[in-house]
Amino acid sequence: MSAKQISVLLISPDEQIYSAIEGSLASQDNCTFTGQKDTVEGANGSAVSLTALHDVVLFDVDENSDTMLETAQSICDARMPNAIIIALAPEDLPLEKARQLTKLGVDDVLPRKAINEEIVPQVDAIRARRQAQLPAVWGGQATLGKVIAVAKSRGGVGSSLVAANMANELQCKEGFFKKKAANDVAVVDLDFQFGSIAALMDVEESDAMWRMAMEESIPDSAFLEQAMVKAPCGVDVLAAPSRYGPLSAIKEEQISAILDSLRRTHDYVVVDLPRALVEWITPVLAQADRLYLVTDVAVPSVRSARKLMDFYQAENPAIDIQLVASLEKKPLFPAAHHRAASKLLEKDFAYWVPKDDRTVRESVDRGIPLQEVSNRAPATRAIKKLADETRIAMPPRAGK
Repeated sequence: MSAKQISVLLISPDEQIYSAIEGSLASQDNCTFTGQKDTVEGANGSAVSLTALHDVVLFDVDENSDTMLETAQSICDARMPNAIIIALAPEDLPLEKARQLTKLGVDDVLPRKAINEEIVPQVDAIRARRQAQLPAVWGGQATLGKVIAVAKSRGGVGSSLVAANMANELQCKEGFFKKKAANDVAVVDLDFQFGSIAALMDVEESDAMWRMAMEESIPDSAFLEQAMVKAPCGVDVLAAPSRYGPLSAIKEEQISAILDSLRRTHDYVVVDLPRALVEWITPVLAQADRLYLVTDVAVPSVRSARKLMDFYQAENPAIDIQLVASLEKKPLFPAAHHRAASKLLEKDFAYWVPKDDRTVRESVDRGIPLQEVSNRAPATRAIKKLADETRIAMPPRAGK
């Protein structure tokens, strides 16, 4: 398939920016450039209508304008599916105003004076990345990726193991040696203090999330490209920090920005949640297409699961919660304690992941998926079934 034409729109009265962007794109194949040497307000509405026709939109903002936020909102509302919106602002733009712009849907805010250092490289990177990896998305033919949250009723029930191995299975590898992934999958470890996804997927821990939290920065696509690591199995991993930090340091808008960005570039985004009920998991619950709650059937765990379900449903009444019974084989006939658990939870267990010490131990020690240890092991088959049924219920993006 040939790369799809990428269209770039620039709205700015700054002649220097105009010349630099036009010049950088002039020699690029499969790329068109449209420019308006004016402010958005001065374009009398034509700027907003042009936004709906382009894949990448850069527009100049005036912090002294009373309509700055309204203008940005109009641009974001008019965007075509999966378009990238970049605001060009003065270097002294207050941080609060930059945050307000990102909350409205602007993907990045760049200083207009840093033409050659930031603006041109960012546009070139977006153009090259979209042509190489996502040619069909920018024609508006693709849907956003699905967000799948994985939660636990208590520590030690194997929720991170489920998350990591489900992410691997969701790739749906093809070919004789099962090396080529049909789907792009990312896994995000939000267990900020005790995350284990990095170890399970054999990648290095990173301080990227810690720095993001401490600096109170809003992550963008450039941040994710630097922070994420591709695991040997092919899954893109955003690992929990290698150092401890206060849970309160993370903000809702940061998590929302991460999910917004990953849903544009991946078919599935698996999020491993912490057990702590912190405010910043709200964006996950709001965007989650499904939530798997992993628990054993012991009374304390089931009671905890019931409380968690109530909390999650209070945050998002429409959330699809599926119960996963961990460390136990699905019984042919439910025992009394199984029936009691289902009654308290007001929901039957959808999946069962049996205890499989040998396979799990080797997987954890080597940092490889269960499937690479044994594709016939009970735990492997149970999680594969979960992933296969998830993929059927929530197909990957169209038009890739």
